[in-house]
Parts: sequence; structure tokens; C-alpha cells
Amino acid sequence: DIDFPEGVLIGGVLKGQELVKPIGETRIEEGDVIALFALSKDIPEVERLLQVSIDFF
Repeated sequence: DIDFPEGVLIGGVLKGQELVKPIGETRIEEGDVIALFALSKDIPEVERLLQVSIDFF
């Protein structure tokens, strides 16, 4: 689970060739492309949340 700030909205998830309107149970998986809408003040936090640490590899 990713705890996005209040000013962030996931507008859509592209899963292969299928565009999915996200609901509470939508899972974001490797290879998915997401469209995020965010207030400018929330962008640094979104970037931090989506970073992959060196421990991931």
C-alpha cells in the first residue's frame, strides 16, 4: 500500500493494452503505467514514495 498525500489522485492505470479506472482494490503491478494528478506542493512527497531504494536490487 502506498499512502499518497491528500492532494494526489490516481487517474488511470494502463495494464498492457487495457486502461483501468482505479478503485480501492486496484493493484499496481510491475509494468503498469499510472497517471497521477497531484498538487504541486505534494510532488516531492510523491517522488519520494515512488523511489526504488538500492536494497530493491
